[in-house]
Amino acid sequence: MLDTLRFIITDSLNLGFAYGLLALGIFISYRLLDFADLTAEGSFTLGGAFTAALIFNGINPILSTFLSIFVGFIAGIITGLLHTKLKIPSLLSGIITMTALFSINMILMGIGKDSKYDSVVYLSKLDTIYELFSVFKLRYLNIILLNFIIVSLVTLFCYWLFGTEFGMSLRATGMNQKMARAQGINTSLMIIIGLGISNALISLSAALVAQANQSADVNMGIGTLVVGLASIIIGEAIFGKRNFCNWIISVVLGSVLYYLIIDIAINLGLDSYLLKLLYAIIIIIVLTAPLIKKRIITLKRKKKNVEN
Repeated sequence: MLDTLRFIITDSLNLGFAYGLLALGIFISYRLLDFADLTAEGSFTLGGAFTAALIFNGINPILSTFLSIFVGFIAGIITGLLHTKLKIPSLLSGIITMTALFSINMILMGIGKDSKYDSVVYLSKLDTIYELFSVFKLRYLNIILLNFIIVSLVTLFCYWLFGTEFGMSLRATGMNQKMARAQGINTSLMIIIGLGISNALISLSAALVAQANQSADVNMGIGTLVVGLASIIIGEAIFGKRNFCNWIISVVLGSVLYYLIIDIAINLGLDSYLLKLLYAIIIIIVLTAPLIKKRIITLKRKKKNVEN
């Protein structure tokens, strides 16, 4: 029982912090920019595949991890350019980039394998960023510690960035583009850079996940949008969004709670093929909880008025 509890806690912290960066990335596009960006599923796999391919070919894991941020940024920039310069609808822009990235990811997988265009790159016998920053004897503790440090630094960076003039302009663009343009803000530039930052964080998240799992899979990005949105919704519902600092911390903590729920469900015997169904149910419950609560309060008031 204790071993199971320890596994649930450590695994939820391990994945929760790593996927917290994914949640932050999706938070920037969906919440701050109000942009329905589907690039995430492609840029997530891109970050994992690119990092794994570099490490497989002898590149330093730290450099490989930093470069994953750059390629994710480029993916977001492309989506932003398609939308702002070519006037392609936001949803379709993300789909186009995501589709193109599938082929690019397959090429990267081929670079990281002896046989070209394989769907998995294994890093089990290679040093990753977690082996280079080894503080504890147990690998999973090193993963939790380093992921916590990285997500804390990124969260602090986001808090600083979105408090600057640039960050406020980006947030204003997401709130009301017409009003932002009237104030002299270049909304097209804000969307392009905002999507770049969003996908850079998503790609970094994948780089950490790939190194923690010691493998990258061409399908690892499937469902990432659901994971990120669920983390955001759970975090907002439980921890609130009283101010911007509280808001972004809630997003990361929501990711940890999300994986805690998933780990508990798996240890209770839920089959892996039912996980996607569980993802959907969690989102439905969290989204409808405020409405149900409001209706319960209304019914109680009506009942009280009738009794009086």
